[in-house]
Amino acid sequence: MSAPEDEQKPLWPPLVLTLGVLFIATETRNPTLALTALCALVLLPTAWRLMTRRWVRGDVLRGLAAGYLASHVPLLLGACSTLNRPECRIRLCLDGVLAAVPFIPWAGLLGSLLYWAWAAPPPDPRDR
Repeated sequence: MSAPEDEQKPLWPPLVLTLGVLFIATETRNPTLALTALCALVLLPTAWRLMTRRWVRGDVLRGLAAGYLASHVPLLLGACSTLNRPECRIRLCLDGVLAAVPFIPWAGLLGSLLYWAWAAPPPDPRDR
């Protein structure tokens, strides 16, 4: 008898193929194809996991909390980008923070998707 298919197992053939396309695109210096392959490298396993995941109570709330936390990463990186200027060490220079503002919703969406796709499922109540 064959072993049951593991739900956590990623899709290796499409991932390796997409990684190969990404490598070829970077070697040929085609930015559009490279960006498309990079997005597919992230979205392919995420979409697969979201469709095959066993959803339990509280997943949506935890995913939204992960997105909220991830949305603050661009602000932190923007603030850290101004630390090499001496006048910004005493008080915060807002130009780096304001430059990162357009990335906030995308970081939040990515944080939620990555949590929902890759977080380990909670244990079954029977196992407790």
